[in-house]
Amino acid sequence: MTNYDSKRDRPTDSQRDAIIVDVVEALAEADRLELEEVEYTLYEYINPMVLTELATQDTGTWTFRFDIADHEVTMTSDGRLFVDGVLCRDDLLLERSSTCAYR
Repeated sequence: MTNYDSKRDRPTDSQRDAIIVDVVEALAEADRLELEEVEYTLYEYINPMVLTELATQDTGTWTFRFDIADHEVTMTSDGRLFVDGVLCRDDLLLERSSTCAYR
């Protein structure tokens, strides 16, 4: 089941914000840490609102890459999230289920 706002056919606010959490969780998994053990924040590297803005893009194809700590993060318009080339999620804009190879 997808949590879309039927009036706009876009992700809801809580779903867009979940993208930030997804990225942080994937980075923690890549570092083999618990979420609370991560010693850096997204704010130190990018404005996390960029991620939520990307979630609202309902046209076109895009890829967004950024470096954080010792990692390269890649997000794509089809809902995939990679950390260091490893697919961690394929459902950023859909239901949540982790597929990260780091687990």
